[in-house]
Amino acid sequence: MRIDLLFPALPPAYDGIGDYTAHLGAALAPRHDVRILTASPDADPVPGCRVTPAFDLASRAGIQAVAEPLASDVPDWLVLQYNPFSYGRWGLNLSLPRTISALRTARPQMRVALMVHEPFVPVENWRFALFTTWQRWQLWALGSAADALFFSIEPWVDRFRAWFPNTPLHHLPVGSNIDRTPAHRTADRTQLGLQSSDIVCGLFGSAHESRDFDLVRTAMLRLLDEGLPVRVLHVGTGGDQIRAPLGPDVPLVAAGPQPAPLVSRYLSAMDLYLAPFRKGLSARRGSVMAALQHARPVVTTLGPDTGPALQSSAGTAFLAAPLGRPAPFTEQVRRLALDPALREHIGEAGQALYQSTFDWPRLAERMESLLSPSVPSPRSRAPVS
Repeated sequence: MRIDLLFPALPPAYDGIGDYTAHLGAALAPRHDVRILTASPDADPVPGCRVTPAFDLASRAGIQAVAEPLASDVPDWLVLQYNPFSYGRWGLNLSLPRTISALRTARPQMRVALMVHEPFVPVENWRFALFTTWQRWQLWALGSAADALFFSIEPWVDRFRAWFPNTPLHHLPVGSNIDRTPAHRTADRTQLGLQSSDIVCGLFGSAHESRDFDLVRTAMLRLLDEGLPVRVLHVGTGGDQIRAPLGPDVPLVAAGPQPAPLVSRYLSAMDLYLAPFRKGLSARRGSVMAALQHARPVVTTLGPDTGPALQSSAGTAFLAAPLGRPAPFTEQVRRLALDPALREHIGEAGQALYQSTFDWPRLAERMESLLSPSVPSPRSRAPVS
């Protein structure tokens, strides 16, 4: 098949969905003709793929330029990677659904898939209450112009089925954006100022409000009170923002944002990995996928974003606690901190789960099976006005 993937950012830019797009393209490329349409003029090459700077977003209308490469080289599928904030300030770009709908109408042989990484912001404050109004319409307009929709977490498939009753909806998780590199555990821990006896509890990613760092603080204080040599190692942006909720009495090593090979090595330097999400672990958390890939035993939370597949793996491939419950979360961290054999067992089981379900070849196989030529022909649609 000819498959075009569309997203504004690609490596070397620090963008999780850009990394996702590059990894997915590379995984699809051995069996398909893959082109990536991007707004990044200096994007890194992607193995096996053609990378085409096709538009810019200096203005919201810049997305319309994507029509030019699609006029001369029409794919079987155009797969739009979607987070509303990636296409315009405040998550607003009315030109995006209009452009996709116009392309869909002008090229009836081309089918469109929408991969939803973030549908719209929740109503948590007055700004989000305003943003969500146009973001909801934008999602509906894009989905209405699509022949298939993919969602990065399972619960969204059920949530949005009523929005798009005549369109196939599928779950497609994310994989790890960090390729594994040879570990240099002793040298890396020494360079970071960590002792061989330290129990290193890892964090990877930004200091986003979706993470409950109060759970980390409670767990660390309990282990420190018991005399355990715990240290927190954070890799990613926002180290200063993480220091505040952890407090001055929790030892924190903030390694900052790093290139992927060094992130891989620092993951291997961790003894366990902490993932306390306020809505629970979901299949779109690339940071956790990286920890599982690297056989790091994970302690996380279960909540409304946690789909059945992950729910069923709790206790075997990772350890978990209910949302907002410091005592159970602390106890799971304590179990791993005190038991190296359990850490190894959970880490190996988590890695096996990643390889069987979330690794890029598995995700590419799932996408290509759902975009196969045997999928029924697209319906006729009127352009979105």
